[in-house]
Amino acid sequence: MKRSLPRRADQRPPRESAARPARHQRKAEEKVHGIRACEALFARRPQDIVRVYVTARRKPAFARLLEHCARERKGFQIVEEENLERLTGSLHHEGIAILAKALRQLDLAGLLHGIEAGRITGPLLYLDGVQNPHNLGTILRTAAHFGAGAVVGAEGELPPLSAAAMRVAEGAAEHVPVAALANAGSDLVRLRKSGFQLVGTTSHAGDPLWTAPLEDATRLVLVMGSEGEGMSRGIAKACDRLVQIPGTGVVESLNVSVACGIVLAEVRRRG
Repeated sequence: MKRSLPRRADQRPPRESAARPARHQRKAEEKVHGIRACEALFARRPQDIVRVYVTARRKPAFARLLEHCARERKGFQIVEEENLERLTGSLHHEGIAILAKALRQLDLAGLLHGIEAGRITGPLLYLDGVQNPHNLGTILRTAAHFGAGAVVGAEGELPPLSAAAMRVAEGAAEHVPVAALANAGSDLVRLRKSGFQLVGTTSHAGDPLWTAPLEDATRLVLVMGSEGEGMSRGIAKACDRLVQIPGTGVVESLNVSVACGIVLAEVRRRG
């Protein structure tokens, strides 16, 4: 969230290049590392596990996972810390990594179907120009805590749901789906026609969050702009309402993941 004027719709930030898959890793697979992320993956979709890598010090904590691998004939290896660091490309692997089928990203049809079927409930978070994968991980964790239904963004603009993002999410990536909209403008209009109110957040305009008249919390799309540029002009125009988080004004803006937490906490407080 930034005080400067919203960027034009055609001013898109450069896309981040996705990391190349490791040797023996198919494009439809991903390596997940970190204790909470791996625990959540095992709990939610054990059938998607392909191979497990664990250090000797973490072996007792993941005994059930290794028993599952042996029973289901899934590969697993006990590896040294430095080998796991090389396999994950991270110093923060926490002694465990799982190669698994990649999480499926939703499109608009999948998002609407999940809402209609009652599998996706709660407000939606729309990220406009947010590029940092670590911010995505933190936002997913916050979204899971406050009961958001999904994290949404424009196709090609959402940061990748990378191993680092999933580790930072602390397991939340298994609970909060990510949806990419092929045509963000018209797809947001479609969500409005489905009964959603579009609420944009900004640091320089709009009603104070604490008193803003927000409708049914389960039918909200909360639009969060990037810290550097704010919301794009077209998305800001599409919003039904703009709100701001009151503060001292000493700093220009809040980190987008912090702003998400404040907004979602207020929406949940209203029930």
